[in-house]
Amino acid sequence: MRKSLTAGFALALSLVAASAFAQLKIAVVEPDRIMDESKEGKRIQAQLKSYHDQKQNEITAKEAEIKVLEEKLKDPKYAEDKKEEWRAAFNQKVYEYQAFAKAAQEEMENKQNKALSELQNKVNAVVTKYAAAKGFSLVFVKRLVVYNAEALDITTEIVAEMDKAYPGP
Repeated sequence: MRKSLTAGFALALSLVAASAFAQLKIAVVEPDRIMDESKEGKRIQAQLKSYHDQKQNEITAKEAEIKVLEEKLKDPKYAEDKKEEWRAAFNQKVYEYQAFAKAAQEEMENKQNKALSELQNKVNAVVTKYAAAKGFSLVFVKRLVVYNAEALDITTEIVAEMDKAYPGP
């Protein structure tokens, strides 16, 4: 009697577990694809690139100023007292260049972190809304999953939802 009761309990437990798993709906998404393919992701990438290019142009201009002074310092036709004046200017320009480059790098990293955080919040909101509407119990980031069937990937649908939610200008 005890064996049949234990077997019956095990059978009932496995039916409950099977029922719970049958109701579990899982999906995966690729955040990098969402960044690359959604209008909002492309907009953010374009803003970051524009800012990066602007700072790079400023850095290149400062490098050119330093190069001009460096060439003058190497030119033997100039007097030594003039070279001393340029050497001081050169050292000052190098110092300013290094400080500017460091500040620009930090500012770029801050802008990038802020923009990516804002995008992540938007993606999370869209995924949450989509998952709730479609009855998903779990949505994983694809790169964190060892294996998934392609049918579980909802990245394309999330890109479409992102474009609806954030159509851009």
